[in-house]
Amino acid sequence: MSARRISDKPVSVPENATFLEFERSDGDRRTWPTNTTPIVDSEGHVNFMQPVDLESSSAIRWRIGAGQGAAVALERPAGPNYVLKDWPEGYRLFDHHKGPEANPRHDLYMFGSSNRRFRSINEFLPHAIWLLKDPTMNPSNCQCKYCSKKTQKEVTASLPGILRSTTGSQSPTPSRPRARDRPKTMRETAMKNNERHHRDPRVYAAVQRIPKPVISKSTHVSNRQAMLVERNSDLRAVHSRTEMRLKRWFRTGELLWCSLDPPIVGSNSAINFWPGLVEETRLKTKPIPLNTTVTTGGTLTYENEDNRDKTMEHTDPSVTWRVEQSTVYKMQLLGVSHSILLNDTQVLPYQAHVPPSQLIDELRRFPVENLNFNRESLAKYNPCPPGRVASFADGVAPYALAVQMASAISGYWCPTDEWAFNYTAPPKISPQIPINDGLSTLQAALEAASRHNSQPSSSVPLPAAQSYRNISGPDAGMSPEELQKLADRVIGKQVAGASLQALYSQIRFQGLWWGAERIWIDDFVRIKVPRRSLAPKGAENIYPPSGPGKEALEAFVAQGLDPSEIGAGSRGVFMRLDGLFIVDAVQPGGHTKKECRASGMLYELADEDWEDPQILEKPELAPKGSASQPVSPKGIQPQQSSSNVHLVPGTLTQITQKPVASMPVTQLSKPSISHYHLPAAPIGYRFRQILPDDHEAVFSLGLISGRYYPRILSHPLLSPTLHNAMANPQDPGGLAENDHLWALEGLSGGFRNSIDPTQHKISRIKMIEDADKIAISDLETHKSELMEAAAKEDSDSEMQMDDLAYPDSMDVDVV
Repeated sequence: MSARRISDKPVSVPENATFLEFERSDGDRRTWPTNTTPIVDSEGHVNFMQPVDLESSSAIRWRIGAGQGAAVALERPAGPNYVLKDWPEGYRLFDHHKGPEANPRHDLYMFGSSNRRFRSINEFLPHAIWLLKDPTMNPSNCQCKYCSKKTQKEVTASLPGILRSTTGSQSPTPSRPRARDRPKTMRETAMKNNERHHRDPRVYAAVQRIPKPVISKSTHVSNRQAMLVERNSDLRAVHSRTEMRLKRWFRTGELLWCSLDPPIVGSNSAINFWPGLVEETRLKTKPIPLNTTVTTGGTLTYENEDNRDKTMEHTDPSVTWRVEQSTVYKMQLLGVSHSILLNDTQVLPYQAHVPPSQLIDELRRFPVENLNFNRESLAKYNPCPPGRVASFADGVAPYALAVQMASAISGYWCPTDEWAFNYTAPPKISPQIPINDGLSTLQAALEAASRHNSQPSSSVPLPAAQSYRNISGPDAGMSPEELQKLADRVIGKQVAGASLQALYSQIRFQGLWWGAERIWIDDFVRIKVPRRSLAPKGAENIYPPSGPGKEALEAFVAQGLDPSEIGAGSRGVFMRLDGLFIVDAVQPGGHTKKECRASGMLYELADEDWEDPQILEKPELAPKGSASQPVSPKGIQPQQSSSNVHLVPGTLTQITQKPVASMPVTQLSKPSISHYHLPAAPIGYRFRQILPDDHEAVFSLGLISGRYYPRILSHPLLSPTLHNAMANPQDPGGLAENDHLWALEGLSGGFRNSIDPTQHKISRIKMIEDADKIAISDLETHKSELMEAAAKEDSDSEMQMDDLAYPDSMDVDVV
């Protein structure tokens, strides 16, 4: 920390201040410094810690700064002057005097945490927010640099609007401008737009030209964003080539199903899986002895100049062992206060399991009066008690709460790691996704996804053919004014007073919480639309679906079947997520609404032995189970355009009076070449790029089904289901009823297994907190309704018994 002096300008607590108080603390006075006595050494220097009074100007600055930032995180109403009433119990602010006695350097430090002393408000504020918000006091939920093991730059980037940039300031104070001055952040706008949790029925889909990658000295990009360490680690775990049996598919904070061993057995069913959140991932390494008479081999991995992993084989007869690596997940079970360690063979994606109907029926038959949703009772229940099997009767209420919480979490979404991107619009436009004359529509796929999510084990037929209706895009008959409104809707409004080379500012993100899943830029995601619904006969800048491979074609012809029914058209569509960004969408009333969209390259699953008959120059085939090289079918050439609107889909006429042919192309998404390998394709298939190299698709987030899990069907927990389905393809529980599993690898349309979040939350912690509250409330309400219905049924039964004992027809004549 550079030498500096604490400001002498007096500061006082604002009048009518609103105080924030800490109800809990992890503070420990034993962490306070003991060198609090000023001692002058032989050189006339001092080095001691002076306790800072709570009402001093320095402490008030910290209390105001931390209070304002905490109020934003707590979603308190804007306007009041928020101030911390006191420090958390066991915390104290100290002024470090160091240097010449007459003019020492002053540095403020907050002591009390067992992890570390806090050197600035920006360092202290995330920890203070955690103390204010997290009743569980779980340090893994804290986002401060010491608890999360991140750099302060990453922490600041992850909390926009709460922490401000520290550039040029050693002790930054988060600002909370007055309500009339403070600009609305993206999150505030998104929350306002989601108050009614209503999604616009229209979906946006377009194919556009990708700008050239930005060079290091570009004059069009005013800022850049450092890649998060967590993002790089998660992506490498999935995309790297490794000999691990199961890759580390899952990420911290994701919602999974945890296998219980032994299961919790009821009278007619059992609880085999319990929902939980990933608290931590660990790499487990185990040496395995080898037979010395057998030649051994192994694989070494290194990184070359282009940041891609390479592998090289080696053999050494002297090596008598091999290394086996796997992943261990620390899981926080929902609904209870217990964490467990599970191997990678004991957890499944949330979308890969549905509680069986037998279990649901038994839970419904459980006596409602025995349901206890008391917090203390729920917290004490342990689904995995050591040395014994948990009680089914005691576990009904905690399991119901856990399932209800998981369902609520799957309905939330939140873009993360926000950063501002300034750019100039290049003179390029893009073609619209063609109208489908095939089997389905985008809107129908979304509706089918909703129906299929409600009955995930059922086979949902594709809707009847019709045209794309609710897709935003241009029309050939649009007037210039209508065309400009569409341009504003897609790329946002131009900065007032800007020149022809317009300057725009776009909010971008490095990641996304999408229901149960953590999605990063560079991830492979599944799209709800099946391949046969996306340009089934090909279109400009969209290649037609690949046909069947040689082996499948010969088999179908031999059986007298129509080979047109097979091929990539029967499978899903994937997007390599290259961009997440916000646009100002102009609404029919003229006002704008923030919308988040995804962009990237599209891929299909082609048969491994399929050969494109229209390839101009046949590329070298990719290795089995990996991605294919891009192909260029004949007759599909990129169209040159002359408009200066880049993000508008469709064949637009020129908006400006004259073209700007010399305007350089700028980067709006990211380089078209990812730094990571494509993930492994399902066995027997390879990924095929379906757009030209210089184009990308732009979709509404609602078209994302979820993450792609490479080779997830090889998971041992899914083996019994797969074997039964393959052995009895036409029977109940066969191929058709397990479409939700095939969809995880893209072997069927993404709409058959999709996440469909509708409610925006500001953070993952907020999602969990709200899910807990809503789940308890819903279960209590459900319990009350069942008890009222039971009481009414008993009352009706008693009335019927009275009618039998004293029938009205028994009249007595009086003489």
